[in-house]
Amino acid sequence: MKAFLIAGLSLAGFYYFVLWALTKDAVYPIRQFLSLQPWMSLLILGFGVQWALFARLRRGKMVAAGNSLVSGTAMVACCAHHAVEVLPFLGLAGAAVFLVSYQKELLIFGVISNLLGIGYMLWRLKK
Repeated sequence: MKAFLIAGLSLAGFYYFVLWALTKDAVYPIRQFLSLQPWMSLLILGFGVQWALFARLRRGKMVAAGNSLVSGTAMVACCAHHAVEVLPFLGLAGAAVFLVSYQKELLIFGVISNLLGIGYMLWRLKK
């Protein structure tokens, strides 16, 4: 339970602080989070569950491959349109356009990846 809470709150905090840093608006991350429901909540919950299962697998000396990177990428895709001003200077304008254009689809993909990762870890625990 501890790993679940730490991971979920860490991801939510990361999302909030990235958006806040990009927009300098403390309320905007909350509005954005609410506008992307239920996908954001499902992504955060799935991320927390994966970390909790991963911690349990590690205690049992097992190795697990989670999809946390996909979750993190989907979360970053939520705020990518705020980085559009900076990305062209980094040569990443195409990446920003892609992430903004497929924001919802990337979130859904992240949730599905979480579910697959959770299923895999549960399967490993039962072995």
